Order: sequence, then structure tokens, then C-alpha cells
Amino acid sequence: MKRLFAAAFASLLIAGPAAAQSGTCFRLSDMGNHRAADSQTLYVAMGRKEVWRFDMNGACLSGVGFGDPLVVTPTGGASLICKPLDLDIKVSHMGMLSPCMLKSMTKLPPAEVEALPKKLKP
Repeated sequence: MKRLFAAAFASLLIAGPAAAQSGTCFRLSDMGNHRAADSQTLYVAMGRKEVWRFDMNGACLSGVGFGDPLVVTPTGGASLICKPLDLDIKVSHMGMLSPCMLKSMTKLPPAEVEALPKKLKP
């Protein structure tokens, strides 16, 4: 039983670096410009070439404009973001902070980035 538990625990530890190597993670410091597509979808530039789509629970992005800043904080204290619960997002709009619950985050393939309308490219 102890061996089974140890093996299960080891596989959990290994999943973190494996996710980071597969490109499903990003560093908080790589986050750049953003554009809200609608009340639940945000496009975020990562570095110079990547764009990620953040899908939110609820309509927390309603009324958000291009100049409204995001307040992002890693929830676990680490700057490597690999799943939605790793990131706390708030939108500053008209002097108020509105919390957003991140439902999913997806790295867009280059073809999808190119297909984005200019007004939605971060």
C-alpha cells in the first residue's frame, strides 16, 4: 500500500514539469497586452509570438475596454501558470476591481492567431 501511495505521489510531482515542457504553461512575466473579445473571452499576448485565450466563468469582462488594466496574481505564489486555478485575475474598470474566475486557458496555434481580427489581436 505504501508503494502504491508513493508511486501515485511521484506521478503527481512529475506532472508539473511535464506540463511545463509540453507548452501548456506560461510564466506570469511573459504576459503582455490583452484584448477582451466579449464578456467572457480574453486574448492575452505571451512574449512576442504567442497568444492565449482565457475563457471566464460569468460575464466579468462586460464593459472592459482596451485600456482597462488586468490585476493578475499567482494563487500558489509560483510564477509558472499551468492551470486556471493558478491565476487570480481582476479587471480594473472605472476605479473598481472586478474579480474573474478563469474557466480555461488555451494556447492558440499560429493559424488561429493569424485568423484573429485585427481588433482582437493583443
